[in-house]
Amino acid sequence: MRILVCSNTYPPHFVGGAELIAHFQCKSLRREGHDVMVFAGESHSRNAHYQHSDDVYDGVPVRRVRLHAQDFSPAFANFSHPAVEQTFAALLDEFRPDLVHVHNVIGLSCSIVRMAHEWGAKTVVTLHDHWGFCFKNTAMKTEREPCVDFSACHECQEFVDDGRSRRIPIRFRQDYFTLFRDSVDAFVSPSRYLAGVYVSAGYPADRMHVVWNGIDVDRFSKIRRSRAEGEVRFSFLGHFGRHKGVHTMLEALPLLPAWARYRVNLVGGGEEREEYERILAASGCGRHVRFWGKIDNALVDEVYAETDVLILPSLWRENQPVCVTEAMASGCAVIASRTGGSVELVADGVSGFLYDAGDRAQLAGCMARFLDDPSLADRMGSEGRKRMADNSFAASARALTGIYRASTRNADPAGTYVVCIGETIDAAATGALPLLSEYCNGAPVRITMAEWLTLQQIRSAQALWVVDPSLPTDEVAEIASRHALPLIVPARNAELTRFCRESRCGLYYESADEAAACVAHLVNHEEHRRQLASSLRARTSGAVAP
Repeated sequence: MRILVCSNTYPPHFVGGAELIAHFQCKSLRREGHDVMVFAGESHSRNAHYQHSDDVYDGVPVRRVRLHAQDFSPAFANFSHPAVEQTFAALLDEFRPDLVHVHNVIGLSCSIVRMAHEWGAKTVVTLHDHWGFCFKNTAMKTEREPCVDFSACHECQEFVDDGRSRRIPIRFRQDYFTLFRDSVDAFVSPSRYLAGVYVSAGYPADRMHVVWNGIDVDRFSKIRRSRAEGEVRFSFLGHFGRHKGVHTMLEALPLLPAWARYRVNLVGGGEEREEYERILAASGCGRHVRFWGKIDNALVDEVYAETDVLILPSLWRENQPVCVTEAMASGCAVIASRTGGSVELVADGVSGFLYDAGDRAQLAGCMARFLDDPSLADRMGSEGRKRMADNSFAASARALTGIYRASTRNADPAGTYVVCIGETIDAAATGALPLLSEYCNGAPVRITMAEWLTLQQIRSAQALWVVDPSLPTDEVAEIASRHALPLIVPARNAELTRFCRESRCGLYYESADEAAACVAHLVNHEEHRRQLASSLRARTSGAVAP
């Protein structure tokens, strides 16, 4: 099988565990005899923006496209980049994959999944976080309050910027992702937790599979450690971001017994580093803490050799943390916040301890258990090693291969959606969005930008909504006729309104209510849509309208 794996970053330069999982799965799939290639983003070369280059990493051929920081930013349209899609389209024709397996695509483009579907390949997506329904990808309303209403993204951020000074309603992103999921033949979640929350967000349960990520069991099971008598070494590995909760761990240190002999290893980097140093300076606990900085994955064995207890104090709900599975495979005990997929890995009181996220007193109590009895780390570490014994990359690759073969290509979606064009979005169009459910009698109608979609998707839409009153009539007519779509236009554009009226090719609106009514009419009256589209084609081709 020819398999094209996609990831927004890829070793040797990468951000987190998802990219490592993608790479090790590629190697395992190649060992099974599959022809594997990678399409990835990168931000470390001197290439021009979106320029691509080819290399081979650890035996895996990789095509990398240069991305900038803004491409990844949640404040921008980090899910759609036409220049990336052009490079991907060329690779589809060149590599000719049977299957495209997508990992994180933040910074690349979700349309690559649809493009692969239209090209004829099967499509599989591994879910690594909450980004498929949460633009922040944390699914948290605040630092400690989880989100339970996945339709209320506007409460966190009303608009998306696409780098062109447009304020695009966040609703457009939400609806775009429902179109994205329709093009996926199978979803893979490393945890039951994440699978369940995606199904709650509207993703299809019948296409959802739970497969553990896998780790290099042989490598980590060989790690041996020795420590000074009576000392316990706690470690954190990961990004220094607020959502990771490291500040909770540092705030727990002053609550530990004054006699305690312990060391804390902080491995990683990020925007919270200065805050950690401030907390330690204020508490006087800095003498116990060593900052390792970012390290190459090849050196992570050294960290686990210097670790008795791994601490993952996340405030957000983790999926299947790589650091936890690696630590358990290497024989470390684990303390983790009682969130997300961590509870599926750590058996509380057996291979480690769980505590309520953000509760520094509880965390200090868990740490103190090991300080009172340092040998407890060895006993719990042994249980963790047993738990991970069968969680190899080879086992994961075999499970994925089974999904590849068993999954069937999802039929082209026949959902109801309207595509929008414009350099600005007028107030009436924005105001119509919350009214659509009422005017459409509760029927789901998706609204998104035309430029985020493939040509095939645009042509399958119910209407073309002109949300920018300043667009020239000839430009609108050309786009609408090319895709055979009836128009919805703002009455503020008198010339465009006159064109619609005389050509009998669309509807026009003055207010938010009228805009919502226009959308509802066109999505509910197929015959009238066809008449309007036919009239438009006749007018723009020079024929006489029927």
